[in-house]
Amino acid sequence: MKKGIKILSWSAFTLVVLILLVFVDNSYSAIPCVAPKVDITQEGGHHFITEKSVREQLSNRGYSLNNQEYKEIEVKRIEDIIEKTPGVKSAEVYKLNDGTVALEIKQSRPIARVITNSGLVSFYLDEDGYTMPLSNSYIARVPVFSGSIFYADGNIINVNQIKSNDSLKRVHLLDDIYDIANAIDKNEFIKLQTLQVFVNESQEFEITPRVGKNRIMLGSADNIEDKVAKLSQFYTTVINPKELNNYDTISVKYSNQIVCSKR
Repeated sequence: MKKGIKILSWSAFTLVVLILLVFVDNSYSAIPCVAPKVDITQEGGHHFITEKSVREQLSNRGYSLNNQEYKEIEVKRIEDIIEKTPGVKSAEVYKLNDGTVALEIKQSRPIARVITNSGLVSFYLDEDGYTMPLSNSYIARVPVFSGSIFYADGNIINVNQIKSNDSLKRVHLLDDIYDIANAIDKNEFIKLQTLQVFVNESQEFEITPRVGKNRIMLGSADNIEDKVAKLSQFYTTVINPKELNNYDTISVKYSNQIVCSKR
């Protein structure tokens, strides 16, 4: 008898708890949203993404996030929408108990702009080797790679696709461009000095500097970090800035030496 009463009591308790949970869940789902909280990490000072553009994009997809009920807010779908936006590296969306929908967005950081030899295809490469489409509202001040650049397959979105495929490596320069852009990006002095990187018909790379009327010959992308370090040392400790324009070309193509040609 006592056992039956005990089971009945636990059943009643469980039923009450379930009813309360349903009530709380329904009340929570009916909470009206307030203005969303948007936090954008803009590394490198770039501004591809703004809070205004994020809100407009979500509004166009039916998420005004203002006086909507929580049950209407699909967190995973909103994350997918934001992460597919050009210039976005990652997005995290979550709900707060006060009715706020918080969006934490990390922006991609470009390190190069690539223009193919046809001039019809232009895009950015970010620090992780992913391609990024150009923005209609913002232009990133990064080194421009142009010249004899053949971009055969627009489906390539990351340089690792090329690095891991020998047949792609034979027809693409995107992996070499990334290695050079990455080495330049890591050296603050050469990064400031580099205006453009030109690819000549021999598939060798030449830097057009911001200061000085020289051609800086890098050659291939092999040992590029050593070449950039050597070039930086040349500018900062070897050459007198007043004598810089006496030279037509500065070459770091060869190991352990810098070759300069006078005008």
